[in-house]
Amino acid sequence: MKLATLKDSTRDGKLVVVSKDLTRCSEVGHIARTLQAALDDWAHAGPRLARVAIGVETGAQPTTRFHEHDAASPLPRAFFWAGGSGGFSGPRDPILVAAGSAGIAATAQLAVIVDDVDVQAGADAAKQAILLVLLANDISAGGTGAATSFSPVAVTPDELGEGAELSLLIRHNGKPLEGGKGSVSAAATAVAAAAGTRPLVAGSIVATGSCLATSALSIGDTVRVEMNDRTGHSIFGAIEQTVETRGK
Repeated sequence: MKLATLKDSTRDGKLVVVSKDLTRCSEVGHIARTLQAALDDWAHAGPRLARVAIGVETGAQPTTRFHEHDAASPLPRAFFWAGGSGGFSGPRDPILVAAGSAGIAATAQLAVIVDDVDVQAGADAAKQAILLVLLANDISAGGTGAATSFSPVAVTPDELGEGAELSLLIRHNGKPLEGGKGSVSAAATAVAAAAGTRPLVAGSIVATGSCLATSALSIGDTVRVEMNDRTGHSIFGAIEQTVETRGK
């Protein structure tokens, strides 16, 4: 199942179920207005959303065209982000830095959204708590966090395959760069570590450290981050952002 949040007049947007090929979506306000609302009641909302996802694929569910540019980060804001700065931007929003900023870098990796996790939960419990997987791109300038963005679409773990090796596709000003490789198997360890000293609430986002890739940027540069499945189709949609001077 693939989920996205479309931008609207609210801070948290509206939740939609997206087709596997990322071309169509179906509004699910009758189930959950926002992704956070769905996560808060996942035991009931999750199966209902999954049924909508089947309907999207079979044509039984009404759909509209899905445009990645209309998407916010799946969670425009979250209760907890274990991985970088706290200011979330949309996957196609500009990266805003102060004039004269140096040492600008983008660090992309897999991240997961979890259900409630007890403090000091073991790896098995942490794995069961992983509800969704997405791409994260964390921007730093001069060694400090500037912004974090996430892929247009978050997917359930079954969309990736158990133990499948995944590769990030990075383009810097259109030029392909070597991306990180890895799998979601490290996610449970990362979630357990994040819950080592405090419980995690549903909707917390945890960086996995898997498929990690870092690229240096300058003002005016554009970075694109995505991941394809074995057939060459984009799994999460693309994060594509240009570095701009704040206040420009």
